[in-house]
Amino acid sequence: MQLTPDFGFAQVAEIAGYLRDLGVSHVYLSPILQATPESRHGYDVTDHSRIREEFGGATGFREMAQQLAAHDLGIVVDIVPNHMNTMNAQFWSVLKDGPGSAYADWFDIDWVDGKVALPVLGDDTEPVVDGDVLRYHEHAFPYPGHYRLVDWREGPGYRRFFDVSSLIGLRVEDPAVLFATHEVIFWLLDEGLVDGLRVDHPDGLADPRGYLERLRDRSGGAWTVVEKILIGPERLPGDWPCDGTTGYDVLNRVNGLFVDPAGKEPLVRLFTELTGRPADYRPVMAQAKREVLDLFFGAEVDRLARAASCDPAAVRELLAAMPVYRAYVVPGEPASPESVEIVELAAESCSPAVRPLVREVLYGSAESIVRFQQACGPVMAKGVEDTALYRWFPLACLNEVGGEPDVFGVPVEEFHDFCAAMPPYTMTTLSTHDTKRSEDVRARLSVLSEMPGEWAAAVAEWSAQVSFDPHLDYLAWQNLMAAWPISAERFTDYLLKAAREAKTAISWVNPDPAYERRLRAFAEAAVRLPVGGFTERIDPYAMSNSLSAKLVQLMMPGVPDVYQGNETTDFSLVDPDNRRPVTYPRKPETSWDSAKLLITTQALRLRRRLGGAAAYLPLRAEGERAEHVIAFARGTTHPQPFDPPLTTETDAPAQAGLGPEGQEGRPAAQESGPEGQESSGPEGQESSGREGQEGRSEGQEGRSQGQESSGREGREGGPGGAGSRGSVVAADGDSSLAGEGRDGAVGAAPIVAGPQARAAAADGDTRARVSAQVTAEEEPGAAVTGERARAVAEAGMRPRAVVVATRLPVRLAASGGWGTTTLTLPPGTWRDLLTGSLHTGRIPLAHLLGQYPVSLLERHDL
Repeated sequence: MQLTPDFGFAQVAEIAGYLRDLGVSHVYLSPILQATPESRHGYDVTDHSRIREEFGGATGFREMAQQLAAHDLGIVVDIVPNHMNTMNAQFWSVLKDGPGSAYADWFDIDWVDGKVALPVLGDDTEPVVDGDVLRYHEHAFPYPGHYRLVDWREGPGYRRFFDVSSLIGLRVEDPAVLFATHEVIFWLLDEGLVDGLRVDHPDGLADPRGYLERLRDRSGGAWTVVEKILIGPERLPGDWPCDGTTGYDVLNRVNGLFVDPAGKEPLVRLFTELTGRPADYRPVMAQAKREVLDLFFGAEVDRLARAASCDPAAVRELLAAMPVYRAYVVPGEPASPESVEIVELAAESCSPAVRPLVREVLYGSAESIVRFQQACGPVMAKGVEDTALYRWFPLACLNEVGGEPDVFGVPVEEFHDFCAAMPPYTMTTLSTHDTKRSEDVRARLSVLSEMPGEWAAAVAEWSAQVSFDPHLDYLAWQNLMAAWPISAERFTDYLLKAAREAKTAISWVNPDPAYERRLRAFAEAAVRLPVGGFTERIDPYAMSNSLSAKLVQLMMPGVPDVYQGNETTDFSLVDPDNRRPVTYPRKPETSWDSAKLLITTQALRLRRRLGGAAAYLPLRAEGERAEHVIAFARGTTHPQPFDPPLTTETDAPAQAGLGPEGQEGRPAAQESGPEGQESSGPEGQESSGREGQEGRSEGQEGRSQGQESSGREGREGGPGGAGSRGSVVAADGDSSLAGEGRDGAVGAAPIVAGPQARAAAADGDTRARVSAQVTAEEEPGAAVTGERARAVAEAGMRPRAVVVATRLPVRLAASGGWGTTTLTLPPGTWRDLLTGSLHTGRIPLAHLLGQYPVSLLERHDL
């Protein structure tokens, strides 16, 4: 949930009942510490010792937490260890007293003759001395001081967040700085008012692993995920002691399930014809990275060049070639083979002049290694996310954070492999405050990959009536169609940002009023065209994509995150559009809304009932339309393939939400979270409402009766198994949340199968899969015995839930529908939670998916 001065702690507390009924477990809040008063996002912290007054302060936070706890809701907060706003008391002290300030060690400063460069000068106005303050327009500095004012286009004399000079880098690698800047967060964890943490921008840190180690130790093992952007096959380092990422890696893979690879060639051809851009994305990306290095990062390049004793041109060349946000080299430790390969592969595309730098950033001084690591992320973010993705866009749904716009489609088997290797408590998501467009906008855009010819004809028709800039128009048509209906004001704001980010005609630092006036005229004319007619034609297919992606994301391994308002349809574009206020409770206005809200609620409630050790098992359809379905089972694991049997009396407590050995299951965490959800620690201890409140017991789903909850101290079952309140995650592994019994590593995959998976793991295959497809040919309703039961038992799990989702619906409809394609369900009788129908055995998909493009089945006969 995006907190703002207009939507603070009291407003969150007011919707606790709605959030509980939705089926989630935790409210996931944007940063809560004191920021600049007008901030709409909170990532510009000014005072780490205070909870933000505009939201209600410490008193308001406690009151909100108590109200949420009364509804069995916990809290996850977003923390910002990398940087803070330059308008803070500590930096003022540094400017006043220089290197001798008590706070000089807080910040990563490049002192030159005892002074730090401040890039604020923008005209010929002379700064004015006003007593002990130096004033320059809206800026104020201590006078006299240890600083020099420089042109605003120059880089500052300190590490910053990306190219934002008002956000100064913190040195949390110093334990004293870490504890000083985290005192309120640790207090909230100690009090049991906060259960989990989301760590912003870990790539900016000098030592992410060391930071996470200290954070995990001091937080008592609280559930923690990091906003680590992973590209392609890249994975989170196994020695980072956290529970996973915030989910962009999942987002791009789920999104790819609904993109038709066959659409790549015609859509790229259409893009090049309309824009004049090259057909190959990689040169565009490389050029964009070179440009931002020249535009924004001169100070960072020069500082690294000095540390590495090399030519700044070599620094720019190697940074531009780096394919990821970090190479994971740690000073004082041998560079891993993976790290060496990343840097060496980047160097292969560079001139021989980078060779000394390669040696230095892999094996050289600590400063060279760290500065290079810290520079990679900003270059990727500004060069790729904020430039290249606005220049190369054959299919804009692929242009996401961590995405690769030239990779069309994710095969189902590849997706199953990915799920098999997922850390069990990593976060999954489809929309965030930073995504380039919302999940439902992407669902519409995905349809274009299946009908490029019709799309090309529509674009030609609109372009014949209204045109503006060939480098922008095609992106405009995609987003106008996919965000329809959209006001001229919203559409204009989006196009202005897109044009400024692309930096081909205008930019944030080089405006052109005449160009911007023509852009506004284009936007106003474009929204008057009948673009909505095309949107209406594709919406049945887009709805299928939307509902299917939602169900897959909510039910796959990991901790599902639901961004505010996305329990119903949301057709938002990039920020600030996707941070607009949301009205609660969400009330369906269309059949799409109703279906999405139903799926979200039923999936989250089912996650709560699944219990501990929700393993993942791929299912495979049979028939000529099998490629149009993705299906999998979730269930409990047991150590022996035939003990206990598939259906016994021991399943009764599991149905109530209990995991193995009577442990209560962990509910799925969201950016809100409701209805009787809870978890327990070892020995079946029930985790509670915070501060000694008694947990709900009678008649609550997933709660054992009569057990009394306790305060945070002494409890073992909350996030991280460290004695905090309720769980933040789905039951995808053991009953502890944040790594106890898992050595704090994120690399271990959940149990996916039995003997076959163990054998594959012994062979080093970490992405082992076991198919639930069996050779038995039972008709629907037949007894579940023999080879079919044995196959599922040998897979090492007892299926409790089945997910079935449609993909590539346009081609499916064009081929005549499902025909005779079937899916064989695991043993037992299964109830569809969306329709109420009962199923068993082999089911025709035409029957199973007759009402919705998805099916969510729960074992009915346990």
